[in-house]
Amino acid sequence: MTSPLPKALHESAPKPSKKGDAIFRAFAMGSGILILGILAAVTVFLFIQAAPAFFGDRRQATETISSFCGGRTGNFWAFVGPLVFGTVISSALALLLAFFVAVGIALFISHYAPRRLSSLLSYVVDLLAAIPSVVYGLWGALVLVPHIYPVWKTINRLLGWIPLFGPQVSNPPRSIATVAVVLAVMILPIITSMARDIFQQAPVLQQEAALALGATKWETIKLAVLPFGKSGLVSASMLGLGRALGETMAVLMILSPGRTYGIDILRASSHQTIAANIAAQFPEADNVGVSTLIATGLVLFIITFLVNFLARRATAKTIGAGSSPAKGKGKGGKASEKGQGAEIAGKADKTGADQAAAPISSVPKPDFDKFTPTRSSLAGRKRFDRLMTVLIYTAFIIALIPLVSVLWTTVSQGAGRFNWYFLTHNMRGVVGGLYPYGGILHAMVGTLEITLAAMVISLPIGVMTSVYLVEYSHGGHLARAISFFVDVMSGIPSIVAGLFAYSFFSILLGPGTVNGLVGAVALSILMIPTVVRSTQEMLQIVPTDLREASYALGVTRSRTIVRVVLRTALPGIISGAILAIARVIGETAPLLIAAGFISSTNANLFSGRMTTLPVYVYNEYSQGLATCLVDARGAVPPTCVASIRMERAWAAALALILLVLVLNAIGRLVARAFAPKGSAKS
Repeated sequence: MTSPLPKALHESAPKPSKKGDAIFRAFAMGSGILILGILAAVTVFLFIQAAPAFFGDRRQATETISSFCGGRTGNFWAFVGPLVFGTVISSALALLLAFFVAVGIALFISHYAPRRLSSLLSYVVDLLAAIPSVVYGLWGALVLVPHIYPVWKTINRLLGWIPLFGPQVSNPPRSIATVAVVLAVMILPIITSMARDIFQQAPVLQQEAALALGATKWETIKLAVLPFGKSGLVSASMLGLGRALGETMAVLMILSPGRTYGIDILRASSHQTIAANIAAQFPEADNVGVSTLIATGLVLFIITFLVNFLARRATAKTIGAGSSPAKGKGKGGKASEKGQGAEIAGKADKTGADQAAAPISSVPKPDFDKFTPTRSSLAGRKRFDRLMTVLIYTAFIIALIPLVSVLWTTVSQGAGRFNWYFLTHNMRGVVGGLYPYGGILHAMVGTLEITLAAMVISLPIGVMTSVYLVEYSHGGHLARAISFFVDVMSGIPSIVAGLFAYSFFSILLGPGTVNGLVGAVALSILMIPTVVRSTQEMLQIVPTDLREASYALGVTRSRTIVRVVLRTALPGIISGAILAIARVIGETAPLLIAAGFISSTNANLFSGRMTTLPVYVYNEYSQGLATCLVDARGAVPPTCVASIRMERAWAAALALILLVLVLNAIGRLVARAFAPKGSAKS
């Protein structure tokens, strides 16, 4: 967590003699307390809605659970057990596949790539982390599944004697192994981004000392870089695991569900995850069914909360172990840009990376005797150094293949249907594969309205919470609690946010309340942590001299904050807000529950269902190929396109990626254009 302003500056500020100052401070503190209240409310409202599954009519609950699992059981814990198992095993496999590759890519960016390439790759990694999960799901279902069967077949033939890879391979391979690959591709940019930040902060003096003693590049990394970032890597892996645990759409679109405790990961219809099961069963569930699904969502919330809690605890312990390290440069001379607005805002939704490094004193000192340059040992060390260089470059190339495939496939498949007609028409009156073919106008309207409403909700709360943490807190228990739980809140699964919004409005306005506002509330829960962290970092880099000069003129603290601090930090705050929008604009699962789907354009945020672009992509994919009936002559009408739904899904996915790309570019340009030059944190 970032530190508040020095205590001396708080004491030099004019006392809040006016009511306005007291009200402003109370509003700032209240915003921070509200975040704690939101986390408590998520738990309370989920429990209230889940209560009928635990304490209601047992016969009805048993029948509902039995209908969900095909009559295998009527007990809730027997029902949720295999879902927890499927969630854990898919996430653990994804982390195992992604972690070492991510570390290799981070080392390549920070210590091997030239400066310009390193900067470009850093931006690309951050952009890939923002690609919506529904796009990864579409790619996994339509590209990866048809092509990965030979790989699984080969693994089964060579390693089938291991229970994990036997006894058979399903075709099509809609198995937990395929899901794990897609989840690994999704969390790869997240872990890479955090690991890169940690490695770039490794102390330069330690690295130069190791090189001066005769260490090879890999030995330098092993002695001065990896030990420095060990705790941070643990935190990064835990956050990647938290993201995988809560993933919904990619699993829903790829996995053939089952409910067993089997460890044969190459067989389909064996596993299911909690989040995907909620999304699959929710549309057709009755009141008791909804309560049961929300109860499973509560279980998922507790699991992910504990994972993120442990990750933040590991980070906090590291921070408390010593002073923060000096920032250094990577191989190509690329200085860490953590203090600059663009980098700060771009990493706001991956908080904790910059604090996750160990103190300099904990980095082992290079041993001179170990580097005695004898001919035999030197030759062996150089060979091993070349081997590690090859492995790091290989990790980078391996990661490029699926990530480039995702982008290339989306562009190539979506470009054909992406035109003016597609952008200016909705789906009203569209039947099968016949003309008119429809478009995404209603989805674009819904996306913009819901996202704008979420910004209106989250921006004041996030900004005022940051004001309290930076300008008013003295590092007390409340400030530490707010900062800690803001970090934990950033790991809440998106479907849990959707369940909370649905539960809240169902209790407030009646069961089954679904509209754009409910979706906006769900997205605002996901946006608030990003806004808080990006704004907090920008307020930290406002020079202390500006505050002192204002106080010396007798200006009150509230007016100083509004007219001086916030105005100076405004470009960075705007940049952080834009990037927060890019973070949530591709969310599918919460809006599938909270906002629903409709084929016509609904501009009323407060009434009726409202479609968004991610939900549109999933809906088109889930309907499959269109049926083209033959006419009286036995021929298919030329205007009927059987693949129209897949074409619309790819085109909408392309629109979504372009929207995320534009928002990220605008946010970074704004931050870079107006970032304070040469200012340091006060």
